[in-house]
Amino acid sequence: MKFFQIDDTREMLPIGCRLLKLCGLPCSGRVNRRFWLMCVFFFVFGQIPRFLIKLDEPIALVRVGAEIVYSTYIFLQLIALYARRSDLYRLIDTLQECVENPYPDDVRAFILSTRDTINKSSVMYSKCFLAVCISYIIMPFMATSAVVVRNRRNQTGEQEDFYYLDIRFNLLHYSLYFGAVSGLSVIGSLALCTKDVMDFSLIRTASMLFQATAQQIRNLPPGASQAKLKAIIHSHRSTLKCAAQLQNALNPALLIQITFCTAIWCLMLFYILLLGFTSKVMNVCLLLLVLTCETYSYCQLGTQFTSNAEEVLDELQQLAWYDQSIPIQKQIYFMIHRSQTRIELTAGKLFPVNIAQFSEIVKKSYSYYLVLKDVF
Repeated sequence: MKFFQIDDTREMLPIGCRLLKLCGLPCSGRVNRRFWLMCVFFFVFGQIPRFLIKLDEPIALVRVGAEIVYSTYIFLQLIALYARRSDLYRLIDTLQECVENPYPDDVRAFILSTRDTINKSSVMYSKCFLAVCISYIIMPFMATSAVVVRNRRNQTGEQEDFYYLDIRFNLLHYSLYFGAVSGLSVIGSLALCTKDVMDFSLIRTASMLFQATAQQIRNLPPGASQAKLKAIIHSHRSTLKCAAQLQNALNPALLIQITFCTAIWCLMLFYILLLGFTSKVMNVCLLLLVLTCETYSYCQLGTQFTSNAEEVLDELQQLAWYDQSIPIQKQIYFMIHRSQTRIELTAGKLFPVNIAQFSEIVKKSYSYYLVLKDVF
């Protein structure tokens, strides 16, 4: 597909920027009307119908509760993309400036290789989300089409409404329902794919800059010139600036991700336990898998980001500073002082996003799941 072709390898995060524009969030100018149509469509057909469903048994309460929480999660992430679009584009420009700084040949080769890997990963991730979206649309259609035909013949089966349409016994009403659900799947997949591709690429690119700075320090020879040290100091300051902008740009998305993850996990696991592994839970398992991969990727990249930032401090501490001149020793001291401040991604500046936090989320989700199991 032409959408996934990268013509200019010097462009920063080309796939992420294209996805943002596809959502109706361009770099400059007003927000495209397409974005607001997506929001209205998702709210009207994804949020409101959940509150119109009749709840006559515990399993229906759990299912609808899980659907409400998950659809709210997607809707909030969509709105968060709008709220932080300026920060995202600003960070992309800052990263582009950092990458274009003069680097030694070996560091430049590392940056180009890593950037190419990030772009290829973005393409692969987008294609995987496209496959998930198609699967999410096809599986319910295959599972329920036969039921609709059977119910039309014998008028038996469970009554199920969507905006008071008879989607279990009327083929026209079911077609309208299927069209609405397909639209919701496309919008939800596009929102989550855009968020993930953009955020993951930004974290990996910022981590790459810390690695490049550490490599520059590692290659600093004894008795280095003032010009070489100034280049490293400039690179370090630019990287720290990117880290600060990254935290600011990711704060809303990380807070929503971590907050809703626990609730969605425990509700969906409980729903699977009550219903068993049938065709009805295939989509639930697919959604649960997507959410788990998203959350784990955020936490794993957050751990890697902190580790790469600490690598700069390690290289500075191993540097033979005593072989340098007095002015250079003072500048190295200030670099060490700034690097001693721990750099990590946080969710809403409340708690860190790393592998340890992922373990805590799993433990809390399982605890809440056990509580629900005992109650019902």
